[in-house]
Amino acid sequence: MKKILLLLLFCAVYITSLQASSDGCRDSIFATCRSLSSDSARVQYMQESFKQHIGEDWSAELLDSALILAMNIKDREAEVSIRYEYFRYHTFRLNGADMEKACDVLKEISYRYKKYDEYFQALHYLIQLKGSEGNTEYAIQKSKEMREEAIRLKMDRGIFLSYISEGKSNAFAQNMEKAIELYKKALEIPGISLNDELTVHNYLSSSYYFLDKYPEMRDELQAQRKIIDDLIKKNPDMLNFYRKSLLDIEMLYCKVYLAESDAENLKRYLDEAAKFYSDDTFSTVTINYHFYWAGYYLLKKDWDRCFPEFERSLSAFKGAQPMYENNIRRIMGDAYMDAGRYKEAANTYMAVAIKRDSINKATLRMNEETVQANYRIKKALLEKEIGEKRFWQIAVVGGALLIILLVIGLLQLLHIRRELVKSEKEMRKSYALAEAADKMKDVFLHNITNEIRGPLNLVVTLSDRLCKESDLQAEQQQRYSEIIKQNAEKLINLIFDILDLSRLESGMMKFNIEVYDMVQLCKEAKLMLELKDGNKVSVDFRTELDSLFVSVDTVRFRKLLSSVIMPSMSDEEPKVEYTLHREDDNSLRITVINSPLLGKDRDEKEIEIKHAINRLYLESFNGRYQVREENGERLIIITYPIK
Repeated sequence: MKKILLLLLFCAVYITSLQASSDGCRDSIFATCRSLSSDSARVQYMQESFKQHIGEDWSAELLDSALILAMNIKDREAEVSIRYEYFRYHTFRLNGADMEKACDVLKEISYRYKKYDEYFQALHYLIQLKGSEGNTEYAIQKSKEMREEAIRLKMDRGIFLSYISEGKSNAFAQNMEKAIELYKKALEIPGISLNDELTVHNYLSSSYYFLDKYPEMRDELQAQRKIIDDLIKKNPDMLNFYRKSLLDIEMLYCKVYLAESDAENLKRYLDEAAKFYSDDTFSTVTINYHFYWAGYYLLKKDWDRCFPEFERSLSAFKGAQPMYENNIRRIMGDAYMDAGRYKEAANTYMAVAIKRDSINKATLRMNEETVQANYRIKKALLEKEIGEKRFWQIAVVGGALLIILLVIGLLQLLHIRRELVKSEKEMRKSYALAEAADKMKDVFLHNITNEIRGPLNLVVTLSDRLCKESDLQAEQQQRYSEIIKQNAEKLINLIFDILDLSRLESGMMKFNIEVYDMVQLCKEAKLMLELKDGNKVSVDFRTELDSLFVSVDTVRFRKLLSSVIMPSMSDEEPKVEYTLHREDDNSLRITVINSPLLGKDRDEKEIEIKHAINRLYLESFNGRYQVREENGERLIIITYPIK
């Protein structure tokens, strides 16, 4: 019990100390104000103090004192400015009713002194608030009335703000084409400031993005960047002031190029954004920054970097914006699918479904609680002020709102069901692809088994005859021995090829890379073939290069060259030609004409395996292996990077 009392006493002392600290700050401001020598200095000091402490409830007292002083010295500009600060005080607290009252008072003072800038600025913010609350028709109408009033008073600033207000109201109503038209009219108003021009270009870029008009959006972003660059060029100290604006522009570029799947430009603007980004930026900027990096690595299929960026983006939410977080998590699940990590994709999709369900439940619960609370408050006010008739009218409206909410909830549930059906179809499609891959493996194993069984049976049969039949002539024994040797070699080569193919497909092949002269390597391949017993192939190697040093696994590349010029077991004596030349600064090219690997006397499956091994090996080093026909001749073209 004593501990509880001590805890309560501590809390009371802490709250009292906070209140005393706040009151002390206010008293200090008033004391400093009294010490100033003139009323005009006191008015300015009170206004500046209010701006610094606008979040405090007692900050309105500063405005009260400043207003009395301004009226005493008949400072009309200060009086209008202070009335505008009253409007900002209520705007900071999103108190719509008091904002309207403050705006009406500001209008009366502005008309009295013929100073309208602050009035039109306040009216602009008030109209935007109405539009953001969904009352877009009212906001559009008030914007037109505002423009008529500004034209009557010959206030270009008011005309400019009226176009912006009407454009924003149309944007809230999803009428982006009309919004763009109004923003462009705002840019035509003479005498607007560079900051106002920046604001309009920002609104235009957002509208074009909504309409998927990416070239126009990029033009608007470029216009913003030019304005800021010119300002910084004139005054380099402005860089820190516009750092966030520059970061926002680069992030919007990233947003566009990610939508267009343009990885190169996305990387370019991510690098630009990195110049202005820091870890202490707003959470939304942090989220988008890492999400765009994840998107870049997703386009590049760099999974080792992609998923950590997704995790950094998700960790920046910290419980805020759950719908946006769930969308990013769903995209991450799609990335897992692309990467072939189906188990992690399934877990991610499951987490998305669970979180979406919890968000929907929480939203419905909050809406129900809000509707119930509003209903009770309105009912009490109606019973006190208007009576039974007005009460039933509001009850009907409340019922209509409830029905709308239920319809929205039903549509959301239907949307979730469609998404689940879509996910199920995608999973079935993936399962079908997996089954097809398994069947292809079965067919491949069946064919390979037949390939192995043929030479193996021949070896066993002829070996058995050699052992059992003693009356065989020496010529027959020699022929059988040659056949056994050839098929045993074929069998061994086939098994080694299958093992190489398996290692290459699984990425388990180990390479011994060294810098070697490719001209010498091609000559060595030719020499090995010429020294081979029973060789019937005539090989002609041509090159204009004296030497060409590259990083290469000499054993594997020599084996590749041997495979395309090595003869088959037929009696033909083909003439193979292959040439080496430098294709450009980054790659070399070897062209093989009349390769035995393209002959019809070779086993189809053996040829297929050889081609697959050569192709996968070269792709491991960003090279290419092509079989095509030019001028009636079938060619094998090998491309390999020099650097």
